Amino acid sequence: MKKQYFVILILGLAIIVSLLIPTLFWIKDYYSNSYDLIDSTVLSELSTFLSFILVFWGLVLNAILVFIAYKAFKNFDVKKQFHNKQLEVVSELATNISDSKLSNMTYKVSVDPNGKEHQIATGFTFNFFEIALGFDYSKFDMIVVRSNNIENTFPFLKFKNHPMLPKSIAIELGKLYRPLQYSFALNEKDIPKNYVVLYQEVKSRNTEKEEDYSQSWTYKLYDNPKEFNKDVLSLRNSIIDWLNDYGADNLNF
Repeated sequence: MKKQYFVILILGLAIIVSLLIPTLFWIKDYYSNSYDLIDSTVLSELSTFLSFILVFWGLVLNAILVFIAYKAFKNFDVKKQFHNKQLEVVSELATNISDSKLSNMTYKVSVDPNGKEHQIATGFTFNFFEIALGFDYSKFDMIVVRSNNIENTFPFLKFKNHPMLPKSIAIELGKLYRPLQYSFALNEKDIPKNYVVLYQEVKSRNTEKEEDYSQSWTYKLYDNPKEFNKDVLSLRNSIIDWLNDYGADNLNF
């Protein structure tokens, strides 16, 4: 932008100087004071020359404006293609999330009238947002997943590093990402009494000899389950806000 302003300034100065110099020479040679008679022929020639200069700069300005218009049209077309590609990626992400089935199993300890503790397990299977936002996890002490790869539980996280994904949405996806393959599985003694297990039924394509037993290991996802609700809601809002800014509204998402 500064370069454009500099070019405009130089061009304006060139126009002023090209008009000013011949006028100053005419004043020096043919005009000394207001009482002198002015040679109409010389004045006419000066006027013709100045008109020629104005026409010349007019052509230059027109050529510059045509070039700017061409560049603007070209850039607009590139930006339009870029935004259309971004829309395609965000739409694909939203569809992927909506289609993702997720199961939860909540474990909560209840004490009977005799003072004996009982662990009550309850499980549901819905789509991702229904599982993530339809339950209040703040009453639990931990959320865990049964997989050594977070993308087995949240497949849509594969979009996290997509080069065309808007940065604001990528940041929200990053909050859910956990490099479980580089962390240790939890021992039973490390899991509190009140906790939530999130998992997705994924049929392994491996043969029995190649079966990955670590897929059933338990890994910590959130120490503070309340943050899970918050992060998922933030992700949902970031997608909706981006689509609304693009012009897509009345979304079933």
